[in-house]
Amino acid sequence: MRVALTGGGGFIGSHVLARMVGAGMDVTLVGPDPGRSRYAASLIASRRVRFVRCDRSFRDTARLRAAVGDVDAVLLLGYVAPSATDPVCRLSEEIEHNVVPLVRLLRGLEGCPRYVFASTLEVYGGSEADPVDDPRPVTPFGITKLAAECSLRMFADGVAEATILRFASVYGPNEPDEGLVARLIDAAFAGRPLVYDGDGNEERDYVHVCDVAEATLAALQREGGGVYEIGTGVGVRTLDLARLVAELAGAKSPVVSPAHRVDEPRPKRLVAATEGALTALGFAARRALVDGLREEIGWVRTKPPCPSRLVLAATA
Repeated sequence: MRVALTGGGGFIGSHVLARMVGAGMDVTLVGPDPGRSRYAASLIASRRVRFVRCDRSFRDTARLRAAVGDVDAVLLLGYVAPSATDPVCRLSEEIEHNVVPLVRLLRGLEGCPRYVFASTLEVYGGSEADPVDDPRPVTPFGITKLAAECSLRMFADGVAEATILRFASVYGPNEPDEGLVARLIDAAFAGRPLVYDGDGNEERDYVHVCDVAEATLAALQREGGGVYEIGTGVGVRTLDLARLVAELAGAKSPVVSPAHRVDEPRPKRLVAATEGALTALGFAARRALVDGLREEIGWVRTKPPCPSRLVLAATA
């Protein structure tokens, strides 16, 4: 199976890439750089994976098409995080850096029969009444991902299969520094207060990156499109997560929340409805939260110090 992949050097992408290579797939990594994963870089260096370098906005669609060639599927895991803090400015950056380049990329790889796109549960507003066919996002990230979903559906309509994977909150080894679990662990080891956003009562579904990678591979190998929520189906309050990390990491510092900013809407509950993924993909998350947190804590404890905390975001 020949696959073009964006974001293969990122947190989720590097785990998925390992499984793709293990399954014997012919993978071409596409983007402005290989990402921050040393594993992805080693695969490119050894020529087990091709790398097609292109500009971040994918403007040169003709060159992209010629360099990638014909593929059986396109796996879209790339994402560029915004630098702005104001919600409106963040939304503008999100659309400019993620939705517009995605449309150009789809045009450049036109003719591919199958697309798999990494989305998020944040396409929902956080209400239990949100149906799968009527998402109503309230965050810039969720709005952008939904816009990308709609763009992909329009592009693929009648000519290609489109599979959309709405991920829950992903954690695990190699999680980016800005991730909630990574920030909590880092604070615990540094003796700083474990700070979380919101009032602590928001519920999130925390799914291990290895489970997400397995679900993604299953979706890539399955014919037919669809929308699937990828998570554990179990909601955990943010406050309880922070307390659990503090306990497992042996933190002596308090668990605290900053004043909630009223100008930043936060969905109250984002928990995956897992039945669709189980039925269509044969996927069910296998890793318990406490075990996954212990694994990430152990990884953070043993990883070598990094002189530069540079995070390279792979584009989509």
